[in-house]
Amino acid sequence: MRAVLKIILAAALVFSSAIATKGEIVSLKARPGASVDFLVVEPKNPFAAVVLFEGGGGTPDLQSPGGRGFMNGSRGLFAENGLDFSLVDAPSDQTGFRGGMHPLFRKSEAHAKDIAAVVAWMKKKTKLPVWVAGISLGTYSAASYAVRGNRDIAGVVLLSSSTRPPRGGRGILDLKLDRIRAPLLAIAHRDDACPGTPPAGAIKIARTAASSPNAQAKFFTGGEDAGRHPCTPETPHTFFGIEEEVISAIAKFIRANTK
Repeated sequence: MRAVLKIILAAALVFSSAIATKGEIVSLKARPGASVDFLVVEPKNPFAAVVLFEGGGGTPDLQSPGGRGFMNGSRGLFAENGLDFSLVDAPSDQTGFRGGMHPLFRKSEAHAKDIAAVVAWMKKKTKLPVWVAGISLGTYSAASYAVRGNRDIAGVVLLSSSTRPPRGGRGILDLKLDRIRAPLLAIAHRDDACPGTPPAGAIKIARTAASSPNAQAKFFTGGEDAGRHPCTPETPHTFFGIEEEVISAIAKFIRANTK
């Protein structure tokens, strides 16, 4: 029964993504020796734009909707909720960690230049306020840039945040989150069993982002757990089975905090 439900949920997401993810793949050279590719999708009458960062090595399949990973597999739902989006691939010079970016690179000045180029392109192209959003290790990318370039973005969304990495430290809590001066939404699943992304981290993030005009933590329950490991796709860690509910909540928060 679980296998059947898994197939149904996956097929529904693929169908949804196929409707709303007809876009273009853009390649930018943000710094010497490296380029960054991203998929851009523009729905009708969008109210904001969001730059998306997948977890793991940050290597979504830009060509095929419905792939593995929260951002990759459910990207069409962002468009259906009135959001322009760009789904960002790892830069061309980053392939050593799970085929993509190491977590330390995600917090680097070099990666910030990559993100700044995408944000600037999106602002010029869409004429909309631009947010950044990341899940799991993708929260390193989104949070680090929100600290560095918060004047360039309208807000930040962090899902299943890396606040307890396996090799020690506090993950994104080691960043100066109190420098973020844009609205912030930290989302967690109460049943997320991935050791590096404890649900309580969402509350710590919201409390630490003291300069944000509206920092909130939001928790979800339900969905399915069909993954092989608590940190992989198709688990509570990636909100499997409740993607539509989660992205609808993200869109609602962005709309409420968009001038």
